[in-house]
Amino acid sequence: MEPKPIHRLADEVVNRVAAGEVIHRPASALKEILENSLDAGATSIVVTVKDGGNKLLQVTDNGCGIREADLPILCERHTTSKLSKFEDLSAMSTFGFRGEALASISFVANLTVTTMTRGATHALKASYCDGALDGGGARPCAGNPGTTITVENLFYNVPTRCKALKSPGEEFAKVLDVVQRYAASRTDVAFTCRKHGEARPSLHCAVTPHRIDRMRAMYGSQVARTLTPMTLSNSAKADAPGDDDGAAEFTVDALVSTAGYHSRRTTFILLINHRLVECAPLRRACEAVYSAILPKAEKPFAYLSLELPPHTLDVNVHPTKREVAFLRQDEVVERVQRALERRLVEANGSRTFAVGAVAGTEVDEAFGEDGGSRRSARQSLLPGASRPGATRGRVERDDDDDGDDDDGTAGDGSVAPLASGRNKRSRPLTAREKAGGEHRMVRTDASLAAGSLDQFFHANANANAERARLDEARREARARRYAARGCAGVDDEEAELRGYDVGDGGDGGAGSPETSPELPDGETTELTSVRELWSEIAANAHVALQRVLRGLTLVGCADERRGLWLLQHGTKLFMVRVNRLARDLFYQRVVARFGRHPCRALAEPAPVAALVRMALDDEEVPEGAEKEKAEEAKEKIANAAAALVAEKAEMLREYFGVDVDRRARALVGLPVLCEGHEPNLARLPEFCLSLAHEVNWEEEKPCFDTCARSIASFYSGHDDEEEEEENVVPP
Repeated sequence: MEPKPIHRLADEVVNRVAAGEVIHRPASALKEILENSLDAGATSIVVTVKDGGNKLLQVTDNGCGIREADLPILCERHTTSKLSKFEDLSAMSTFGFRGEALASISFVANLTVTTMTRGATHALKASYCDGALDGGGARPCAGNPGTTITVENLFYNVPTRCKALKSPGEEFAKVLDVVQRYAASRTDVAFTCRKHGEARPSLHCAVTPHRIDRMRAMYGSQVARTLTPMTLSNSAKADAPGDDDGAAEFTVDALVSTAGYHSRRTTFILLINHRLVECAPLRRACEAVYSAILPKAEKPFAYLSLELPPHTLDVNVHPTKREVAFLRQDEVVERVQRALERRLVEANGSRTFAVGAVAGTEVDEAFGEDGGSRRSARQSLLPGASRPGATRGRVERDDDDDGDDDDGTAGDGSVAPLASGRNKRSRPLTAREKAGGEHRMVRTDASLAAGSLDQFFHANANANAERARLDEARREARARRYAARGCAGVDDEEAELRGYDVGDGGDGGAGSPETSPELPDGETTELTSVRELWSEIAANAHVALQRVLRGLTLVGCADERRGLWLLQHGTKLFMVRVNRLARDLFYQRVVARFGRHPCRALAEPAPVAALVRMALDDEEVPEGAEKEKAEEAKEKIANAAAALVAEKAEMLREYFGVDVDRRARALVGLPVLCEGHEPNLARLPEFCLSLAHEVNWEEEKPCFDTCARSIASFYSGHDDEEEEEENVVPP
């Protein structure tokens, strides 16, 4: 076999081969650009990604920028501002030093750089291809101080590498992971990562002084709750160059997960001198510690920041700088492993549990026979839950507990039976006894809908007693009133009106006795027109809808603009127009509390004429002479409306809680229909206009009805003139 001749490779081939060693995927390109931004002193970094970074990868920072004189050689190989001679590697404190990142990117992608230094009058934009600046050179443009690097069509000229990339979703996950890891290290820098075209970022981390807050923002409160800090420092005499004696000097600042963390995937973030790197021996040592305390399928979460003297660290051992070498590695790994063991033992001695109420049957002896009190004071007696009367919240467990506590709670978390004199138990409790009986071994309550929030509300016993006394007084008042009229007994009528679930017979439609809602609490008015309005409400009630509305569970918003929300009842999902539902609710509240509305004052009086004029101004008016006539007409209408509302001020205040200053003709107060709910004051103009033009002020009953509907529309935000939707049947 004849030897083949040796020839020199073309520069283009060499550069593309070298670029393939440095840039493996979008995430590796992002790592290099992020490090350049951090070296430039950036305090805010925004990453924009399209198709996982294959089509677009853009990084914007507010660093020091790039000088105009440096732009022509910016993407040439081995051009850098961070290294002058080889000896500088022994004291390297910056991320970059070889000058290969931008050059490699320019050989496998379209690269554009927009930069502006402090004090410059404008920014400069430059495009690069194969390491060289385009013939047009740098062009002035508008911009902010800092640098924006845009990488487009990554690996467009390396088809095999392009085909080897994962799906856009998987590549974006890797990009996001890189941003998260640097964000975990640099809490003094704000990081944002979003997909191109999406307003909501996938990750946004503001500057924070505490690393645990940054972890909570990135990984969630459940992960942050299981993390515990670990620090380690070995301040032995620093090794001098060439000195192989003495102990290693290093410091460790870490956040490690405890036994409460659950995951099937290990998250190991290692930074050595703030560089995001990998160290297989250190990772294996930490995993060995966790394997002894975690179940087989569970994996740990660990963030370790290791600080070493620069002269003991060699950063030039890997093309992508993902690995480093440092002196006395075995000693450092062993000490970190021992420190992790001690910290986990300490954390395992006292664990924190979040205790919440579990739906179940109550203890009759503890809460009496009143069903309402039992429901409001729902308490779990499952093992590990707090006993009735104990403080809800977090419970600290001490492994050294002797099993008998002075507060009557056993050391294993179960509730010990109460004995005279002192709390003790003569024998271990069985699982059934710990649960409080067979009926307590079921964790769910069939009477509560899935996702119901009833179990989280605990009514005050005194409030229940006070409410019972008020109800009794109201029943007596109704009995006297009905007896005077010769009506049926109040108990019989109230049983019908309160009959929400009185059997399943009948069609449950409007008008049946079971469907009538209960009379408004505290009814005192003797006005026949108001009683007729409430009778119409009762006659139109529907028991099936009542049952659905009382058992609804909120799912989420379907269309906020149109007021469509998803609500679940049983196994059925409903799409509800909440504004219309709220309008009916507020209408019934206005009628039910007629003459008893509390009033809440506005911060400043609102002139009625000005409000009505604002409502009229929303209507389109033609130009010219017609516009002047229309303006005059608007002014007259506004003044007339203000005069009418001021004339009816006394009635509005007494019956509906709408407070109007007659002299100033200004609105000064609004009724409180539901405590905690305030209407949208931007709709005040339409409300005042409706009081003047949509309320029938001539007859009593229509007046009360139309006025109540105007108030209800104002409080619900419902537009009576909204367009009817077209029913479309899909093919």
